[in-house]
Amino acid sequence: EPILIADGQRLLGVLTERDVLLKILGREGILDEPVDHVMTRDPQTLTADSTVGEALELMESGRYRTVPLVDETGAPAGLLRQQDIVEYVAEAFPQEILNLPPRPHQVMEEQEGA
Repeated sequence: EPILIADGQRLLGVLTERDVLLKILGREGILDEPVDHVMTRDPQTLTADSTVGEALELMESGRYRTVPLVDETGAPAGLLRQQDIVEYVAEAFPQEILNLPPRPHQVMEEQEGA
């Protein structure tokens, strides 16, 4: 999970798996540098008032798996994961999810069977 970096009540950045893989691994002496040299500064955020649609749109456009949540003052309030949204949708629409075929848009070109 990403680590939120804050200065008091203000979100400064987030240290993600992507930051570690792209900016840290393989660099000599990087372990002695401050976190703010490798973190993602001023990350895009959501609030508790953001809709599920807005969250999905931000995650898709930014290719994020997790987005920081902030309160009305901009203070860190938590993290929203793609997995949280999947679980929410599955709980909210259990019949629709359970009745979906494995590949709902798949079209069979040839009839199978005898």
